[in-house]
Amino acid sequence: MNRGARIYRTNSGSIDKNIVDKIYSEGFPITQYGLYTKREKGYKTFKVAVDAGFSCPNKDGTIDTEGCIFCPKMGRVISVEYCNVKYSLKEQIEHQIQRNKEKGIEKFYVYFYPGTNTHASPEYLKELWDFALSFDDVLGISIGTRPDCLEDEKLDILENYVKEGYEIWIDLGIQTMHDKTLDFLNRKHSSDDVRRVLLECKKRGILVCGHIILGLPDESWDMMMETAKILSDLEIDALKIYPLVVVENTKLEEIYWKGEYKSLDEKQYIHLVADFLEHISKYVIIQRVSKDKVPEEIKISPEWSLKRLRILNEVSKLLDKRKTKQGSKYKK
Repeated sequence: MNRGARIYRTNSGSIDKNIVDKIYSEGFPITQYGLYTKREKGYKTFKVAVDAGFSCPNKDGTIDTEGCIFCPKMGRVISVEYCNVKYSLKEQIEHQIQRNKEKGIEKFYVYFYPGTNTHASPEYLKELWDFALSFDDVLGISIGTRPDCLEDEKLDILENYVKEGYEIWIDLGIQTMHDKTLDFLNRKHSSDDVRRVLLECKKRGILVCGHIILGLPDESWDMMMETAKILSDLEIDALKIYPLVVVENTKLEEIYWKGEYKSLDEKQYIHLVADFLEHISKYVIIQRVSKDKVPEEIKISPEWSLKRLRILNEVSKLLDKRKTKQGSKYKK
């Protein structure tokens, strides 16, 4: 199968620290993903989110049937246009590439988004990944998954793409590096699973973007800052940071209505993100500091707007006010 665009990088499989140092020296308080990629590549890129119909082993009985406490017991929470299994994978990719080319975007990544997108046989996954990489102007893929669903055979396939010149990302659901909290969340994986994935991906040149939730039940400020340090020490490549959102039809909703959990208010969250960023290495690319794709009709709490650009601006202003930056308080 012919494959699409490739990007050959001298720093393949790692973040270019020279670019980060330049961004930092220019006074930017956060190593933002969009800024970094524009400097690295010289043009705009876009992630094409697709739904390939994957389930979750924590819901389908492979590991458990209950799922995580913050995840709906049935269905999916998706509000990305054209990221829907009612369209073929080809239709999802082509439609979004065409629409975003009209906006001036030049190159793309195919982002396998909802579900656990490595919860299948290596043979089936390779077929999907080969297909996604066959499109013109696709630089690579990003794969949303869990730390316990990345066996060596699957990582070996991804490593081969890296060797061919593609940029491969794992969007890894981490949430926290504290096993006590992971157990409470019913994640059914451990912090050691996260460590293994980060180390194995680093060896193979596969980039990892970790998903972290701030404001988890019974997590102290010190625990959250420890998560920041651990991930920095492990040299994770990027992070998406989210508040804990209570949505309908979840175990968390039951806990919330019993009065056993209270969401962070907007000011608390903004200050917490700023604290977290100060304790994260500047060489960790920040892809998000909030999420704005939660449908309002199912969102219960928090009541404040989650719009990520607005939250990012508020966090940036707070760091400027403090005269600090991402990584100011990080020591390896």
